[in-house]
Amino acid sequence: MSNRDNVRRLRNWVVLILALTILSPVWPQWQNSIIDTITNTQIRKETEIQSLDLNSLDYVHLVWKQMRDGGGWRIFYATNSPDGVWSTPQEVCDSTLACFNPALSVSPVADEPFIVFELSEEIYLAYWAESLWQRANISSNSQMDCSPTIAIDNLGYFHVAYITDDPGSGQYKIVYSFWDTVGWHIQTLTDSYLGPYGTGASPYIAVSPQGIAHIVYRGGDYGNYHIHHAWNDSVGGSTWNYEILMSGNGNDFAATLVIEGDEDLHLAVSGNDGFGFPGRVYYFYQPVGQSWQTPELASLSYSATRPAISVDFYGSPHVLWLETSGTMYTGNIFYSRRDTSGSWQVSSVIGQDHFFPSFKVDNEGFGHVACNTGGNSGIYDIYHIRSGEPLTAVEEYPFYHRESGLCYLSQNYPNPFRYYTIINYHIPNATIVTLKVYNILGEEVAALVNGFHSAGNYQAKWYVADIPSGVYFYRIQAGPFTQKKKCLLLK
Repeated sequence: MSNRDNVRRLRNWVVLILALTILSPVWPQWQNSIIDTITNTQIRKETEIQSLDLNSLDYVHLVWKQMRDGGGWRIFYATNSPDGVWSTPQEVCDSTLACFNPALSVSPVADEPFIVFELSEEIYLAYWAESLWQRANISSNSQMDCSPTIAIDNLGYFHVAYITDDPGSGQYKIVYSFWDTVGWHIQTLTDSYLGPYGTGASPYIAVSPQGIAHIVYRGGDYGNYHIHHAWNDSVGGSTWNYEILMSGNGNDFAATLVIEGDEDLHLAVSGNDGFGFPGRVYYFYQPVGQSWQTPELASLSYSATRPAISVDFYGSPHVLWLETSGTMYTGNIFYSRRDTSGSWQVSSVIGQDHFFPSFKVDNEGFGHVACNTGGNSGIYDIYHIRSGEPLTAVEEYPFYHRESGLCYLSQNYPNPFRYYTIINYHIPNATIVTLKVYNILGEEVAALVNGFHSAGNYQAKWYVADIPSGVYFYRIQAGPFTQKKKCLLLK
């Protein structure tokens, strides 16, 4: 064989390898993932539609619905221990009737899970008390209520959004239910028109550090669907603001929202250009006090839907989504993030028979995915996937933050802690710096730093001899840069 043939053959192999890399990229973070099988039915029993959250110690809490023997749906819950062992699934909805659409949130105050779900066209809250799952009714009317979602603020108040068949207008609307120490306060968002097929317009609720509720949902009419964003003016307030968000899709159907820092909004939106046309996932970002920035195509050339978004301790967004082919789900789950140049990159997480992912990034930067199988195999089970490495490494993003590009506030170490904890931070330019600690009520409990800093790396220690156990927040202010993180004191 001639040298020319050898060169041609080598070139062909290089082209093939590059093509396979482009078609099926897998970043090192997902190559050595830990995959847990939460259920193991081994039969064609439907187990799907799940919701995942993390507590302050990064334990995973997971809820899902599962077909009852003989028909009907039940709701189950499981959590993992510090060594990663999963608990035996517990039945949350013990009714003989069908239970649907579970959603879960872990309270930053109690550090315990709270679950909302749909039963007999009403919305219920489930919580663990007296060694049993207790059930409380949220909505109680003659209308159909469905598709609940829940968020819990730093005071321990509950914020729930769901869909109702509004009798006053004959239209589907969004309902906001707020629970404080008095009880449930329920209001219908009068301007939240969901179109003639409103039951498919599942809302998603998030709450800011200040307790402001933000709800995103699909609004408008068929062929002209867009994501609508509603937010109130105070904790549990009844004055609502509305706006319509436009991506590069012809229609938008689903959105998930994360609020971090001092109320920066991070939003993932999916849609398509019509029936059978490719779907795309876009990322929206709104810094506090500013307008929404231009949407960014997070899924690149892939056809994508069902987005989930999380934000790491650097303030960097991470987006998960489900691949589509025409009008069908492929069963392949993909992940998107920015690289150090600000460009979006895509990686495969898991494939062939995995659907409807939930997603969170923990305090150490590891990604946690919950999903179900069964769309291709017909054997429906629940899985938890933990990335093999942190999704954002310090080496890749040194002192990176979206607003400043340079300032950096580390997660405290150790966390949780008993006697003291260490906080590292970097200041790129000479400025006045403050670093303060607050309790869950927003009251200042410690001022660790207050003075002029030259550019450089710094370390602060917080000694907690007279401070009670609980969740605390520490916040840095360095010129225009601010950032806040959560820590846990256990004595």
